[in-house]
Formats: sequence, C-alpha cells, structure tokens
Amino acid sequence: MRLKRNRLKQYHHRTAAQVKDGEGNTYTEYGPTTIFSGEVWPASGKVQAEMYGDRLSYIRNIRIDGKYVITTDRKGKEHYVFPDGLDVTENDGMCLYVSGETEPDYKIISIKPYRFLRLEAEKI
Repeated sequence: MRLKRNRLKQYHHRTAAQVKDGEGNTYTEYGPTTIFSGEVWPASGKVQAEMYGDRLSYIRNIRIDGKYVITTDRKGKEHYVFPDGLDVTENDGMCLYVSGETEPDYKIISIKPYRFLRLEAEKI
C-alpha cells in the first residue's frame, strides 16, 4: 500500500532540546528545520476520543512516507531515523500550519511504528 500523492504535502520538523537558563529554569528550544512529506488529518474515532477527551479537537494524525530505522540513544530515548536525514522523537516540534522559520505549532505526543510511521501531534 502506498500513500496517495495528492494527499502528500511538505511539512517541517524541528528537534526539541531541553535547555537551562542562567537561573536554572528549563525550557524547550527547537533546532533547525527538516522538511518531509506526509499526510495530515484530524484525530477522530472512538479510541482517540476516549484517549484524549476534550483535547481531541487539538490533535492531528500524521503519516510519514518512507522507510525508517528505529535506534536508541544512550539515555534510552527511541529515534525514528529516515535515510534523508529526518530524525523523529517524541516532544519534537512540527510546523503543520505555519512556516518552517517560526516556532512549531504542534508537538509530537505519540509515535506508532507501523509500516508508515504514524504520529499523533497536539497543538502547542
């Protein structure tokens, strides 16, 4: 099964990093933009409605086209790496409805490693 080409669009992914400021507070800083093609649609269905409840309208499903490899870093965090350089982990930022130069408008909350990598992202 392939993704339909008329549904594929270009989106931007930005890696997240926890940074401490001079006072010891932590905040999320996003790295450079990586472009990928994928399909986005709103969350729906009984299972997602039970999982997210009132937050359902802020959730988007994302399906990324291509083969990927699952790797684990030293801290035990899983990375889903594509041959074109895309490296996806949870809590990364996604620019779905804004340009890639701005702050991301969605954050990855769940990754499901099916044949096509399927992500669930929540509006920030």
